Amino acid sequence: MENQNLRVLLLSVGTLSGHRQAAEAIKETLRKIYPNAETQNVNLFRYANSFWVCLLNGLYHAILKFVPWFWDLIWDSKEVYWLTYGLRSILYQLNYFRLYREVILPFSPHAIICTYSLACAICATIKKKKRSDFLLAAVSTDFTLNPYWFDNSVDVYFLPHEGLRKKLIKEGISPGKLYTVGIPISMDFSEPKNEENLRKKWQVRKDLFTILLMGGGLGMGSLKEIVVTLDNSHLPIQLLVVTGINRRLKRKLRALESHLNLPLKVLGYIKKVDELMEISDLLISKPGGLTTAEALVKKLPLGIIDSLAGQERRNQQLLSEKGVTFELKDKEDLIDLIQGFLNNSFDLTQWRQGVSRLARPQATQEIVEKLVSLTKERKDDSKISGSTH
Repeated sequence: MENQNLRVLLLSVGTLSGHRQAAEAIKETLRKIYPNAETQNVNLFRYANSFWVCLLNGLYHAILKFVPWFWDLIWDSKEVYWLTYGLRSILYQLNYFRLYREVILPFSPHAIICTYSLACAICATIKKKKRSDFLLAAVSTDFTLNPYWFDNSVDVYFLPHEGLRKKLIKEGISPGKLYTVGIPISMDFSEPKNEENLRKKWQVRKDLFTILLMGGGLGMGSLKEIVVTLDNSHLPIQLLVVTGINRRLKRKLRALESHLNLPLKVLGYIKKVDELMEISDLLISKPGGLTTAEALVKKLPLGIIDSLAGQERRNQQLLSEKGVTFELKDKEDLIDLIQGFLNNSFDLTQWRQGVSRLARPQATQEIVEKLVSLTKERKDDSKISGSTH
């Protein structure tokens, strides 16, 4: 199979989610390395049953808000996985028709990359029901995987770290399907940048310790409270706050700006997060998979706040065990962490050495190159098989 004939479908959900960003990073990298390849990045929920999408979204947000412990309980529970197996099988079959008819049939992809477990499950159903021969690849956007990712019809899993690969082999997943590559992020994060020019661009002072505050694309978490706490600390710091699409939070912080003692720059949804990380000394954020992977690649210390139940808490647990992030349980933890950087009591050089063992700056490129290689092997095997009959 020649690269110009390669057709790759990427499936994710949402428009601002980490799943979507990971798929977009793979798509951009694929186009750079193999410019003649055809790609589509599709939001699964556009082709699923609207009633079930609304129901699932509503349940998810309600559980996170009112009973987050319940989401923690069921997120990676194998007991819940098997108890709901029949219901989920029905839901997958009810939701694959439009995707198959309107996207997969006309595009006829050689490979489908899923960055969301539900997309992976539905594509696995399509492979079995329609006897499709596309390569089905699962790409993890967190440092752990829940049971809903796994199906015999999935051909390859791209994993964030070697520890997860060893765990899955013990659980019976074929080693030949598992590749440790890292979490896919934009190649912008691994490209060299001129820090002085970026400081001028973003109007950031060089003489102050720079803290980047992020709450994901939705601007979630206690960002306003953190700004007030840091202002009251009277430390020699400046803040960059990314509020995402949370316009209400952006307005509140802008109104607060003139009353603060410290320099504050309030930003909405931006795409140049790599530039902000380049000129920052500390990131304070939820432990989303992509945000964490980006910070690791930039070797930017990360203070974790406001972890969501499920995948983010699993991310936090693993990263804390590796000693590459800092859990901020209260105001005192936050102030102590910053003071440790300011008075040089924190060994940043040693910390960065530990980070190097987990950071994967070439993850997206490795995924693309391995995907193309596997797809070509699959096509060649198909030709050989066909010629022997």
